[in-house]
Amino acid sequence: MIYNMNRTLTTLLLVLGALLLIQCKEDIKTSAQSSVSINTTGIESIDLLTAEIQKFPLDASLYYERAKAYMENNGNEYAVKDAERAVQLDSLNPNYYHLLSDAYMDFRQSKLGLMTMMRVGAMYPERTATQLKLAETQYILLQYDYAVSTLNKILKYEPLNAEAYFMLGMVFNEHDEDKKKAENAFLTAVENDSDLVDAWLILGQNAMAENDPLAKRYYQNAITAEPENVSALHSLAFYLQNNEDVLGAQKLYRKIHILDKNYLKANLNSGLLYIEQDSLEKAYEQFNIITQNNPGNHVGYYYRGVVHELQGNLENALTDYQNSMNIKPDYEKAVTATAALEKALKK
Repeated sequence: MIYNMNRTLTTLLLVLGALLLIQCKEDIKTSAQSSVSINTTGIESIDLLTAEIQKFPLDASLYYERAKAYMENNGNEYAVKDAERAVQLDSLNPNYYHLLSDAYMDFRQSKLGLMTMMRVGAMYPERTATQLKLAETQYILLQYDYAVSTLNKILKYEPLNAEAYFMLGMVFNEHDEDKKKAENAFLTAVENDSDLVDAWLILGQNAMAENDPLAKRYYQNAITAEPENVSALHSLAFYLQNNEDVLGAQKLYRKIHILDKNYLKANLNSGLLYIEQDSLEKAYEQFNIITQNNPGNHVGYYYRGVVHELQGNLENALTDYQNSMNIKPDYEKAVTATAALEKALKK
């Protein structure tokens, strides 16, 4: 059923593409002239490309590059226009369609994003990067059956493609109650490419959820693939923390802090470990790092308040609880702690 529907859509999209190509060629000069009239933005990368477009208004690659620059600077509407122009000027470059689809998706025009990928997918049925991009778009839009169909098509002509197996794992992990399908897909992915860190991490997460000690090995494999990947280091540290290897966990949290001082989840978990060990000064340091680096982090203020309260600094504790509530008024832990401490201070 899906195969027949895809074949019909493929035919329609190819016909539509041919008709659009004829129309686009007639309108290119007019379109190009309108595209160069955009005012300067004050963003150097964009303005330099605008100047080049004024010199070479029919160069599709310049619109493509400017569309990427707009997307990097949240100029989604202009990104869509430039990506559309790139496709008009060069309707055979699949990368232009990929970017146009991304621009549509970012601009909350998901149907157009999907239609764009379906169109280029019909043009290049055995271009792996394009088919993977189509499957990814289908996955994002919860079209799981179509994503599986697209990925299986890739595996027919490229049976050892690790990315296709990884994406199959992602689909099964979200959509299929039989988690064994996801596990098998991820394992096949890493068999063909052991550097797929995300596959190792998801395998670890799923194993940890089942209290399977294989989780540790999966996380270690992720670190072997990328020794300085903070997500992998944090995952292993969290596993060790939950399996009574406090020293091993703290060692990894310290390493994460050296690698990325803004990876605050490591500070949070490290601080919680220090509380369990009654190392309140060290716990305070970790939560203080969170509040200093991210003043909008309500959890950091709450746990710094917990440390203050455990140390007997009740006024400071109340201030931190209130700060936490000011950031997130419905944060139940802070609400409860504030009410209890206010009551205690009134006695």
